[in-house]
Amino acid sequence: MNWTARQVQDLLRELREFGGDRTDVEVKEAAGGYPRLGETLCAFGNLPNGGLIVLGADEADGFAITGVTEPAKLIQRLAAEARDAVVPPVHVEAHVVSVGGRHVVVAEVDGLPLTDRPCRYRKKAYLRQADGDYAMSDQEVAQIELLKATHRPRHDSRVLMESGINDLDAKLVQSFAAEARASSLRLSDLDATTILARKGVVEATSGHVTLAGVYGLGVYPTQFEPSLTITAVAEDPRDPTVRNLDKQVFDGPLPDLLEDAVAWVMRNTRTSVRFGPDGHGYDSREIPAVAVREIIANALVHRDLSEVTVGKDVQIRLTSDRLVVTNPGGLWGVSADQLGQAKSAVNVVLHDMCKLLRTRGGVRVIEREGGGIRAVQQSLRDAGLPTARFIDRGVSFTVILPRHALIAQSDREWLGDLPGRSELSLVQQQILVAMRHGGTWTNLLVRQEFAPMDSTQARALLADLVDRGLATKTSSGRGTTYAAPDLFGRATATPAHVESPGPAAAQVPFRTEDASGLSRNADVIMDALHMGHRALGEIAAATSLTDAQVRYALDGLRNAGLVQLVGRQGKRTSSYLLVTR
Repeated sequence: MNWTARQVQDLLRELREFGGDRTDVEVKEAAGGYPRLGETLCAFGNLPNGGLIVLGADEADGFAITGVTEPAKLIQRLAAEARDAVVPPVHVEAHVVSVGGRHVVVAEVDGLPLTDRPCRYRKKAYLRQADGDYAMSDQEVAQIELLKATHRPRHDSRVLMESGINDLDAKLVQSFAAEARASSLRLSDLDATTILARKGVVEATSGHVTLAGVYGLGVYPTQFEPSLTITAVAEDPRDPTVRNLDKQVFDGPLPDLLEDAVAWVMRNTRTSVRFGPDGHGYDSREIPAVAVREIIANALVHRDLSEVTVGKDVQIRLTSDRLVVTNPGGLWGVSADQLGQAKSAVNVVLHDMCKLLRTRGGVRVIEREGGGIRAVQQSLRDAGLPTARFIDRGVSFTVILPRHALIAQSDREWLGDLPGRSELSLVQQQILVAMRHGGTWTNLLVRQEFAPMDSTQARALLADLVDRGLATKTSSGRGTTYAAPDLFGRATATPAHVESPGPAAAQVPFRTEDASGLSRNADVIMDALHMGHRALGEIAAATSLTDAQVRYALDGLRNAGLVQLVGRQGKRTSSYLLVTR
């Protein structure tokens, strides 16, 4: 693709909100010339969908654009390293983009086909882990080699010689057989034992159970495969370094794993009451339950069951702003871009079984055929959230679901007093709350915050707020901004004390160039406060900074009159608000 300045700025803004490089994006300042990129080129070559390298931005300074002085030479070095130092070579298409008068290099690295993976740099194969590169283990290399040697994996059909029908859960077998009879005329008159053989749960001649059978219907699957578990960890939103706020390891057959894991997520996220157009209150979760359930079910059903994934289970991590679900093994027969449009089961027998399996609560493991991803994305859109992100690393697959802070009680009460509140969408309500706390909006900001949304949709919902008298529209040479009208009831702090707000509010916020002696992290913290007030722990989680770094930067911003404290110093309920002028 041909990159524009706006696309580069949008990408860097996304990374700033994300809190660092993504698995498929590497950003380097490159101030001193060509940086070390061999491991990254190799790692992107080993990703099915490749990756993106950006030269000329400083991650440590909130992804500020610093520019490069000799972009042509950087591109030559990059192309030479991709061609000569990585074996087999990877293809790189590089572009020079002028952003604010500074040159930025954007290089797209293509992933290699499976037959050419793994590629190596200095005789080592690399993969991406979060925003870093690491040398692949022998186990991960063997996993790729096994995929190359197998036309289609059938690891779930593997017969476990030490198993027998007594290793299956009698209640699950009874329910499974009943569902099978109801689903097929061919099976309608068969006994349970014959149905188990027909559906690949047991081997007919020996009576031994298959891996799919033990995983889906077993009394205790980990007796045969210890990695058939889920490890779930919730991080403390006030201290992201605390990783075991609520750590659980779930075992049992697949339907139990699904139900227990979904219950764990629900327990560790919050519910609010949202009032619909009919005036009735409805429970509203931080992450839609349908999205949580579908993503965890997919991770369990489509995980790699080959011998090379022994010791690797499904991982669930809940942070202050996202739910991350990772399963061993990548996609098979479909790319991440095709999810929701095409389908391809990694474990054919298990997938077929799960259409008939039900959880303890009576819910099917697989709710619909091929529509699960579309349902996930639609539920996130309906909740006013960004859509899910998918990362296929070949040896693992990760889904990231966004998690937003629910509207505070005081803001809900304030919204309830607005005329026509029941007719406002959830997105409009969130926009109004941000306006109440001094935030301003543009068409672009709305599209970025609530993607996927096009310009026409964003303009329509903003115009509706103006027509209702709930927002004012201001046009200037820099574009159109939307903010609270002068008669709008501004937010008051929940605590009794509010700092003197400093200069009167208007449309354009201070930036750090308006003051000297500020922390290098000041800009990224101000960006985190752009949409409204946040507590110190929330700022730390949003910026990936330590509490000490945030406190130091906030002290400087408050002294400069750029940020005000809402509440009292040292109180957990206190928050910080961006001062505008």
